[in-house]
Amino acid sequence: MNDAGMNDVVLALILLGLGAVLVFWGGSALRALIALAGAVVGFFLGAELVQRQVGGELLGTFWGWVAAIVGALVLGLLAYLWYWLGVIVWVAAMGYVLGGFLASTFGAEEDWVLVTSGLVVAGLLVVIAVVASLPALLLVIVSAWSGATLVVTGVMLLVGEINQRQIERAFSIATPAWLWYGALAVVFVVGLVVQLGLTSRRPSQSVGG
Repeated sequence: MNDAGMNDVVLALILLGLGAVLVFWGGSALRALIALAGAVVGFFLGAELVQRQVGGELLGTFWGWVAAIVGALVLGLLAYLWYWLGVIVWVAAMGYVLGGFLASTFGAEEDWVLVTSGLVVAGLLVVIAVVASLPALLLVIVSAWSGATLVVTGVMLLVGEINQRQIERAFSIATPAWLWYGALAVVFVVGLVVQLGLTSRRPSQSVGG
């Protein structure tokens, strides 16, 4: 297996692991998961910053991995120490993923469209989170959807349906499209049911909680 193939497998396993956690437990154990979410955001942010500087595959260089690990440690620690900030980072990150997903679903391929869509949805979710004091239901929906997206994208990587460079457009280029959208819907619904069952057994949590 070449380096690109190995990187795809490693990235797929990371996506599957994080996605499973978000799908089934995203609305609970908030402090630990928000720290984890901050770490993941930092991981990909660090990796992407290096990729934009040197080009090539995401996580395709030694320094890409170093930047990813440093970013994960820094943002993970910040998210753990400043809980409110961690919540906002998490919601914004998941909103960004959701916005890009929706844009690609409707056929958008230009980077600026995907980025703009992600930022708009991220901004809307942050506003809702602040105004509504982030009820548990919002966390459940956002985490279940985002986790389902990560799980299915991880599977796409593992089976060779897409590669690292195609992650942002995964659902718009995968074939047959109905199969992957169906898998996404099933994972999302299952995660939603599981999390709502857990949420019903504990008091609601808010940003200030």
